[in-house]
Amino acid sequence: MGDGIFYRFIKAKNVKSLRYKKELAGKICSHSIKYATVSLGDQGDKVVGRDCVCGFDDVYFSISEGGRLIFKSPMKDVKLFELMSLDGAVISGNDETQNGEYREITVHYSYYR
Repeated sequence: MGDGIFYRFIKAKNVKSLRYKKELAGKICSHSIKYATVSLGDQGDKVVGRDCVCGFDDVYFSISEGGRLIFKSPMKDVKLFELMSLDGAVISGNDETQNGEYREITVHYSYYR
């Protein structure tokens, strides 16, 4: 699979596949990120970064703020989902900046007209 002429024009549908993750990561990283939050359960959300930048390659997905790394997870383990409003995304995985602890970060896009 993947050797057909029209293969690159068909969107991936399996949310666990690396191809799907790369496509969605490209969409998430194309937006400018207003802020990133981490859920604290009953206490609400905590803002962990403002004006963030995300990046990805075949190995890692990362979010940084002004050169400070906020989140870094292996691409094979990360889970990416956009919010229903399409105003942000939920990124979860084993965060290497927190010694491999599982974290779920919500990024909110900047809104430009």
